[in-house]
Amino acid sequence: MPPATRPTLPIVPTDYLRFFRSPRFAWWKPLLAVVGAAVLWLAVTMVLTFAGIFLDGFENVYPEPGSFVMRPWTFLMNNLSLAACIPIAWLFALAVFGQRPGWLASVAGRFRWGWFARVLVIALPIWAVLIGVSFALSPSELGWRDTTAFMIAAIVLTTPLQAAGEEYLVRGLLARSVGSWFADERLALGVAALVGATVFMLLHGAGDPWLNVYYFIFGAVSAWLVWRTGGLEASVAIHIVNNMVAMVPLPFGDLASAFDRTAGAGSPFLLVNAAVLVGAALLFDLLARRAALENRTAPGRLELERARSLLTRGFFAA
Repeated sequence: MPPATRPTLPIVPTDYLRFFRSPRFAWWKPLLAVVGAAVLWLAVTMVLTFAGIFLDGFENVYPEPGSFVMRPWTFLMNNLSLAACIPIAWLFALAVFGQRPGWLASVAGRFRWGWFARVLVIALPIWAVLIGVSFALSPSELGWRDTTAFMIAAIVLTTPLQAAGEEYLVRGLLARSVGSWFADERLALGVAALVGATVFMLLHGAGDPWLNVYYFIFGAVSAWLVWRTGGLEASVAIHIVNNMVAMVPLPFGDLASAFDRTAGAGSPFLLVNAAVLVGAALLFDLLARRAALENRTAPGRLELERARSLLTRGFFAA
């Protein structure tokens, strides 16, 4: 078939991480998508970061040469820049691979809200206990501050989008682009999870080894869960719960020290967090299998039949 008439979706049952491997796939498309998305995201991030620094005041964000202090507006703009990953990932999935946004959410072609809500409800008490224990072991002085109302609004309105944005860009566009280079499903999973987890770790810019280990495990486990469930919903739900629960004390504490990721900021207790994450992922995998959640589909077959029908009609008309 002429390249322009080939299906943009898989014509054989395909898992999430190799879903870009349609009859219209070309080796250079994943590279174009990843580089293009990265450049656009960096441009958006620069604009929003400068806006945040301007609104907070340069002298407050950079009180000393070489230092950086997180302030309310820079926090908000950082969240918005990560939330922008969602439309950016949609744009490049559509422009480069011809797949509409719903296919980036899952192999069902849509965001499965029922499954997402189920994971959210189960994950919330698990992470509430985990973060509660962590906070009890390292208590901090809390109180109402002049930035508290602003921070509550910023966290509630933008943190879920920030968490979802990271999933759409790293576990979605990036991992799927990398996975699409491999015909073997297991090899695609291994390389995509490794690359995605490494990028996820580096994006957090931590100088503490325990934090880096935790970020890497978080990225790898999330990639595995996406592959097993056939969509981003579970990883998005876990990421939202993790970030929202962890940020409960944030509006009432010292914002400047809350984002300290230098050496010594983490501890071996993060291995407990990682173990809880692994256990939760196994639980959600079990629930997904019991619910017979689709994790491999071949929606391109319908496209293929339509294209063949049009070509046949054109041949006989000629």
